[in-house]
Amino acid sequence: MRTRLFIALIALLPSLCLAQSDDFGTKLSAEVRKVFNKKTNIDFSAEMRTRDRMKATDRWAGHLEGHYKVWPWMKASVGYSLLCDHEKHVSRYDEDDRDVIKGLVEVGDPKNKRVYWIVRHRVTSSLTFSHKWDRWKFSLRERWQYTYRPEKVVAGRYNYYYQKSDAAERLVRGKGKNVLRSRLMIEYDIAHSPVTPLMSLETFHAWRLEQTRYILGAKWKIDKQNALELSYRYQHVDQDDDYEPHRHIVGLNYQYQF
Repeated sequence: MRTRLFIALIALLPSLCLAQSDDFGTKLSAEVRKVFNKKTNIDFSAEMRTRDRMKATDRWAGHLEGHYKVWPWMKASVGYSLLCDHEKHVSRYDEDDRDVIKGLVEVGDPKNKRVYWIVRHRVTSSLTFSHKWDRWKFSLRERWQYTYRPEKVVAGRYNYYYQKSDAAERLVRGKGKNVLRSRLMIEYDIAHSPVTPLMSLETFHAWRLEQTRYILGAKWKIDKQNALELSYRYQHVDQDDDYEPHRHIVGLNYQYQF
């Protein structure tokens, strides 16, 4: 009964989020794990994300990651990801804009929108430290990631007030970025239950704190090879980022192991 109530709570969270001004999206993923021995395994996963209250696709991605258990309490991992992101950049009117001075729009109204798809390449290196206490499991993952975006020419902007697009293309220059991700996770093993509740806190640092993720979820081990994970994530973005809103994300992940 407690397990069912826990899963029901996660399922009800999206309806609570939709009443807020933050964005809401989903994350659907599938993962295949090949276990070679007690120390070594390789994971391949694919995912799809939505945003704008599930009205737009945010990302398609594929991930490949290898894991090696150095000691019972420490695991090392390296990985590569191919990301196909749907970018949406919206600028806003300020007090010096001509249309604001004319009284046609107000300061803060959306001005121009530029939408395009772009590919990113990402490599990661991680160390995960874990400790079990009674039925609790605590883990800390420190992950370095480098993401490279090749340059691309993208289409012109759409103006909200005049309701038309200009023909001026823009060159999005290639760019690399280093990020340190720190994640603390807590799991609880319920006696005689295939469901394991979990919660985690993850921060993203690139010379400053850029993003914080809070996750509440549950893993359901169907059998020795198959499992499902249902999760709710609140993604808090640094206020200096004009393009990324705070976001509520409900995720469903299928896992197959052989």
